[in-house]
Amino acid sequence: MILNVASKLVSKLAGIEIEENKERDNFIKKSLGLASAGIPIGREHEPAGYIRWKAETSDGSFQGSVAAADEDTKLAWHEYLWTNRVSVDECDWEQVRWRFYSNGLVCFESRMSNTSGRLDNGDVQGHRIELREKSGLLLGVWIAGFFVRKDLPMRGFASSYVDEHQPLKLHFADLGATQTGAWVCL
Repeated sequence: MILNVASKLVSKLAGIEIEENKERDNFIKKSLGLASAGIPIGREHEPAGYIRWKAETSDGSFQGSVAAADEDTKLAWHEYLWTNRVSVDECDWEQVRWRFYSNGLVCFESRMSNTSGRLDNGDVQGHRIELREKSGLLLGVWIAGFFVRKDLPMRGFASSYVDEHQPLKLHFADLGATQTGAWVCL
């Protein structure tokens, strides 16, 4: 409630007309350095100019299936892991996990921390995966990231969404055993 009142006050003082409560709340959170924004999980449609990143091949993969919630069918899944500890400047990762389901559900989970010594409160950091089938055909590039506050201990971040990307669904059975991924620190 206090955040909502402060948001209305700051947006009026700044002369900003924001109609939606969500946008107003995001404005105040950003003004106070409380933004939880990051890179929303999704598929990249064009290459981004990442300045600080490091790429490697996944070091583990698994596959299996789970019972669908409302059907008598099973959903197949492929999971790719990066288990090595990685640092890119002040951004640290302990583990990264991507899981793709045959119905288009994409899940991301990572353990991250930030040791920024600058005046900023942290960095947006995340991971991107180039998903390919066994023949090397690129099916898509997905990315997820979060604002990681500085000086916090290693902690988990997770996100998921359903992607109606037809190449993923059509070539799901042919996904490669390893994938290329990159740790991104913005």
